[in-house]
Parts: sequence; C-alpha cells; structure tokens
Amino acid sequence: MSVTGVPVVVLDFRDGGDVPADGAALRRSIGGRLPDSGRADAGDLRFLVIDEPDGLTAHAEAYELVTATPTLGSVRLLCLVVGDLAASRHRSAPRADTGPYPEGAGRRLRLASALQSSGTGVLWAADPLAGHDPRTADPAAETEAALGSLTELLRVPEIFDEVLSELRDAPVPAAALSLRVLEHDLSAAVRESAWSAALARFAGGEAPVTAPPSAQDLPAGIAALLGPAPEQSATSLLRPGGPSDAARRTAARALDELEAARARLDASAALLTGRGAAGQVPRAVERAVDALRRYRELVAGVLRDSGSPGVPPGDALARLADAGVEVPAPGHRSAGGGTDDGLQRCAAEMLAAGLPLRAAAARLSALAERVAPVPAASGLRDLDRVCSEASLRRVSTGAPLYFARARAGDLGLTAAASFLSALWPWPGTLLVLVTAAVFLLGGALATAAHPGRTAGGRTHRADAARAAALLLGTAAAMGVGRLVTVPREAALAGVLLGVAGSVLCVTAWWRRGMADWWDATGTAELAARLTGVDAVLADALRRQWWAAEERTRCADGARTLAAVLRGAALEAEGGHVTADVPRGPGDGPAGPEDWADPDWDTSWADTSWDGGGDAGRADRPWAASGPHGTTAGGEPAAAGGPSGPPARPRGAPAADPPWLDRGAGDGGPDLVPTLVADLADATVDALRRYAGTADGARGAGGAPTTLETAVSRAIAAARLHLRDNGVVPAPSFARRDRLRGDPTTLLGIGAQRVREVLGTGTDQGGPLLLCPPAQLSLLSRDPAEARSIAFAPQAVRTVVDVRPGGPAHGAVPGPMVWTASGRFAGTLRLIPLRAGVVESVRVRTWADDTAHPGRDHGSAPGPGQERAPR
Repeated sequence: MSVTGVPVVVLDFRDGGDVPADGAALRRSIGGRLPDSGRADAGDLRFLVIDEPDGLTAHAEAYELVTATPTLGSVRLLCLVVGDLAASRHRSAPRADTGPYPEGAGRRLRLASALQSSGTGVLWAADPLAGHDPRTADPAAETEAALGSLTELLRVPEIFDEVLSELRDAPVPAAALSLRVLEHDLSAAVRESAWSAALARFAGGEAPVTAPPSAQDLPAGIAALLGPAPEQSATSLLRPGGPSDAARRTAARALDELEAARARLDASAALLTGRGAAGQVPRAVERAVDALRRYRELVAGVLRDSGSPGVPPGDALARLADAGVEVPAPGHRSAGGGTDDGLQRCAAEMLAAGLPLRAAAARLSALAERVAPVPAASGLRDLDRVCSEASLRRVSTGAPLYFARARAGDLGLTAAASFLSALWPWPGTLLVLVTAAVFLLGGALATAAHPGRTAGGRTHRADAARAAALLLGTAAAMGVGRLVTVPREAALAGVLLGVAGSVLCVTAWWRRGMADWWDATGTAELAARLTGVDAVLADALRRQWWAAEERTRCADGARTLAAVLRGAALEAEGGHVTADVPRGPGDGPAGPEDWADPDWDTSWADTSWDGGGDAGRADRPWAASGPHGTTAGGEPAAAGGPSGPPARPRGAPAADPPWLDRGAGDGGPDLVPTLVADLADATVDALRRYAGTADGARGAGGAPTTLETAVSRAIAAARLHLRDNGVVPAPSFARRDRLRGDPTTLLGIGAQRVREVLGTGTDQGGPLLLCPPAQLSLLSRDPAEARSIAFAPQAVRTVVDVRPGGPAHGAVPGPMVWTASGRFAGTLRLIPLRAGVVESVRVRTWADDTAHPGRDHGSAPGPGQERAPR
C-alpha cells in the first residue's frame, strides 16, 4: 500500500469527545472515517489523537484500545498534547548533580504505558498560537483555529510518518513543536469560485437529442444489440398449417395465377389467342386482391393484438400462437461482464473524452431508444405504407388499354410502312391496302383481347390519326413514283418491308399497351405488396422479440445511467454534491470549510479567514511573534506593544497563527480545465470501480450500493482532494497519461514563496516554538537533540532547490520530505523535553475517587520501576 493511501484517523479526546467506550465503539468511529476503503483491519492505520496533558493518563484505556486496534498491518499513534503541563503530585527531591529545580520544575508530562511503544509518539504544543495578542476579542477561537491548521498539517501522511520516526529516535519519548508553514494554495474565494465554474462546465448545458454512440465506440456485446438483427424470412415465422400460413399461401397462389394470366397476355400471340385468357383476368385480379387483403388484415391483427404497449408477454405469445406465428430465435447472448458493465465503461469513455455530463446522458438516452425492443404494433405504420387498404381498393381492371397513341413516333412508323408499300407503280400502289389492313386488324384484335373490356375498360387505338398517317405515306410514295422510276425489285422489297413493319408495329404496340395497362390497374404491385407485408411482419417480430431480454436490460441500464448523469449534473449546478460528502480518512478539523468530519466541532471555523501572506503580515506585526511567542532557539519573541493592531470586535474572523503563512493564489489559466478533468477522471474511476464490483460485494466495507451513490462520491472525492491536497498534485484517480500544469498555471503563483519558507537561515524566517516562556525550562537545551524536518509538495520538486535545516538554529537537519499533498511547505522542528520531565506511570482505577467517577489516574512508578521500553 502506498504511503498516501494509508489513512490518518483524527480523534479528539479532549472533553471525552471521541474517547471510545470499548473496541466496538472505536471500530465504528474508525469505519466512519474510512469511506470506500474496505474493512478497517485491511492494512496499516495511522491515528492522530488530540488530548490534554491530564488525558494522557486519564484516557489510558482508550489509548490501549487504539494501539490494539485489530489490523493486518501496523498501528501508528501520534498524540498531540495541547496545554500547559501541570505540576506532578509525586515530586522527588532534586538530584545532587543537577542542583535546585529551575523555574517550571515539578511539571511533568505523565505518559501511560500504551504511549511508550515503538509505534507511538507525543508532540507537545502548549500554545498552538505561539503567542497571541492579549487584546484579541476571542482568543479561544483563534487557538482552536490554529489547532485546526496544525492538525491539517500533521494529517499529511508523509509528515506524520517522518515526525513519528524522529520521535522514535529521540532520547525522550516526547518533544515540543516548532514550525514555520506556508499554505501554498488558492485563496478560499478563488477555490470556491473555480470549483463552482468547474462543476458548471462539467455538468454542461441542456444537450439536444443526439445520435447514439457508434458501434465501434461500444463494447462488443452492446454493439451487437445495436446492429441489425439476423435476417429471418416471414415464412420461417409462420407455423405450417396455421391461420397466418394458410392466408399467405392463398394470397401467393392467387398472385401466381394472376401472374400466369399476365404472362399469356403479354405475348404477341395473345392478339390472336388471348381472348379467353383476357376474360379470366378480372376474376383473377379480384381473387388476388381479396386474398392479399385477408392476409394483410391477419398480420395487422397479429401486430396490434400481440405487440401493443401494455400487453403482457404471456398474452402476446398466446395471441401469436393463436395466429400461427412463432417468435424469432433468441440469437444474441452477451459475453462476459453484462450490458450494465458495458454501459458504464461506455459512459466512462465518453466522460474521459471530455464530454459533459448532460451530453453523455443525451447519447445514452439515444442509445436506449435505438436498442430498446419496439412493440410490434409500431409496425402498423409500416404495414400501411407497404400495403394500405386504400391501395388495394385502387386495384381495378377497368383501366383503359392504350393500344396505339397519336404520338409522332407511332404515326411516323405508320406513315413509313404505307410509304414502302405504295412504291410499286400503279396499279401496284394498291398493295398499300395490305399494310392498312394489318393496322386496322391489329386494333380490332386488341379491342377483343382487352382484359378489362368486361369491366368497362376502353381501348384507345388512335384510328383517325393512323388513317391520316397511312394516306400521307401513300401520297408521298405516289409522288416519288411520278418523279423517278422505281425498279420493280425495289418496289417489291418495299411492299414486303411495309407489310412486315406493320405487323411488328402492331405486336409492339400490344405488348407496350398491356404493360401500361397492368401498371394502371395496380396489379403489377400486388406481388411487391405481399413481400412488403412479409417484411413488416418479420421486422416487427424481430424488433420486439429478438434478444428482447438483453435489449430491454441494456435500454433500461442506459436510461438509468443517463438519469444518474443528469441528476449529477443537476446537483453539480446547484452545488449539492457537497451536501453528503463521505468522511475522508481521518477527517478532522478541516480549516475554514464545511467539509470537515460532521462529528468534529467546527464552530471556530470561518470561511473569511485572512489569506495571510506578506501583505497580511505587514498589517499584523504581532503575527511573527507575540507576547508569549518564542523562536525556535527557545528565546522569547519580542512582545507586542502599543504599535500592535487594535483589538478586533467579537465575532470577527479568527486570525491565522503566526507560524502559518497563506500564499494564496488567484488561479491560473489551467485551473478550471484541470478541475473539470479531475471531475471527469473521478467519475470515470467510480464507474469503472462500480462496474468491476460484484453485485454481492456492493455495500460491503462502505462500498457504494447504488450507481447514484458512486457518482456522488466520485464528485465528492474530487472536492475532498482539492480541499486536502490542493490542485497542484494529481489525485489518485487521475489518468496517468494526463498532463498537469505547473503551480504557476494552476495557482497563479510561482514557487518563490516555497523557496522563501524553506530558507530558514534567518531568525526572522525561523520556526516558532509552540511553548510559552514560563515552560521553556522543560525543554532540552542541547541543540544536538533537536531535529529539523523540511517538507514541500512533490509537484514543486523540479523547480525548488532546497537544503533542509539551516545554519542559524543548530538543529540537526533531517531528510527533505516531499508530500503528495500540494498545500503545505515549510520547516518543522522537534525539541525533546528535558530528561526527567517525561514521567512513565502505572495506571490504575481509583474506586474511591468521587470527584471524577470512572476516570483513570496515574501513579508514579514505584522504587526500581522502569519506564516501559520503547
């Protein structure tokens, strides 16, 4: 497990607030501070306990419970003691080698045995303010605010571990705290404004109806459902011998008979032999139309009765069975993961690609509409389109037959045939009558063979126009004969060509006229209408029944996920995602925000805290030192005087402690886009984790039980990261391939302030000791025993060249600590307490203590009793 992944649980034992009554109460308290981290005993645990000096023995049983917390890893405990040390009840005579006790002698830091193991350490912060202005209207609020900032600093896992490591190596088990810290972060107003803008951009505007994701952007299982269903013919869906099959067969036979009659009449010989077939056509057309109408009505009934919205699947199948219709084969089977997981992966990819919540929801809604089973009744519209009742009523054999038309082409052919036939010199010119007879006889035969003659259909032959064309051609031939002598052979050939041409014209006109007549009657479309009815039936059944269960589940999942994303967008716009924030690891006093542990008293917090920085320090010269503040070297700082600031009215925002500078930035150009990308990555990570969690495991160990909860917690996790770590470091859920801006483009401030706060070579910039002058004698005077810890965000490591420690204060420099959190930089020094100040006690219960019933008291070790080994 990574260092930053181990939680730091903050417990406040002052006034008995978080003191556990038993192991079960402690486990509940830990579980409430470890959201989405599984069981509390799954790994290492860090505890930061805030207590008063008397509580170190009074809460001995509680410390034993904490250090004995069941876990598969180790338990680390750092106790932050706040307040002056009280004089010990069991004073011993001064040793001969030390002389009389100095000022503060007799004061002891009494530790129960549970606080002396190798995994524990004690920090003493007698005055978290390092001195304060006595004219302050509410010093208690400022002290609590300073304690909150100090707790936030010690909650940083890397700093926690380094402090505990230095305390383990110290000659005594406790040390006083001295520090100088820069909060290298955005100002509160800028942070909230940027967060609101990022939420609005991440939510997106109202997205119009859009196309669903393309098949290549979808998991294979969902893409198969979105694609075309396997083709199945209607005949394969009709049970042989069933009502639907019988109706279709009747319609097919009637159409076949009609087609056979048409084939006979379309032949050229039908002019001579087709009169009988023509008489059968009207009845054949009527039978075909009636059979097709019955089949269409049966199909319409099947679609309407079995596929209307609200018809239960059982009733629908029963009605299909009554009509002799079978549903399509199931076909599709999803492979691994299921459609829900595939949808969540699809949504995650859309968000990772930069799509806002509402746009992603719109695409998911379009996908749901596309993939959802469609009730077969919707096919009624298609049925009316391919074979409407009105189109069947329009089928009639009473359409006229246009054998010949008075068009230039037809008349020209007639004139040409008569011209060729009249080229023989007189009296051979009379052979043109043979050609004229062919034209006249063809018209008469066409009238007799007209299929719709009995239904009142007329035959248009253009007799007058054709007669005029015959006369014109004959006259032209006679004129040529007068001008030139036509050879006898040429004249004979002309007669033969004229007669043959007239025969060809008559047969061509018949075939063309019949084709036009079939089209005019509407019978030519009957076969296509039967095919269309079959296609509508097969398609409607496929859309409703093929892979219906999986498609329904996929559509419902897409709609649900779209609703979740829209709900998250709505909450993001209203800022409500911060209303139900899961408690983070060790959530404690979180500074001037409402994101702290709900069990923690944050009444001291105020969102209008001064941003600090150099400008704030110039207005508050007492911030660097106060009447009770001291420097890291143990000397009292300059006391405040008349030049100090006027007293603030009660209720005014609490000032920052003098050891804390706020290098508040106004935000850079990459701030909001980075926060939007963090929101997307957090949501993507939550969707993927939720998709990878088995249904039976959801809800175990604090895991989200619903998708809404998972998404809400994801957005809340992004907010918690911004609060706890700032915007500079990449969160754990961020994509590894995403480039992140530097502090200048994110915060709007460079790394110079970090360099300055780490450059502690001068007294002015040195750490401030959290110990009042009256108790300085309790601290070790040996500089070699002090330890210095410099720390800064890992994100500025490449632009900050630091040298831990400093020549001005003599503390032994420790390693440079680079933190995943991007908020804090500075120096923290540990000054051990003088030998004899830390007292190991044997704890027992005083049954006769009526002043503090049930409270554990400590007693000094008896003669020869050793302090518990560390």
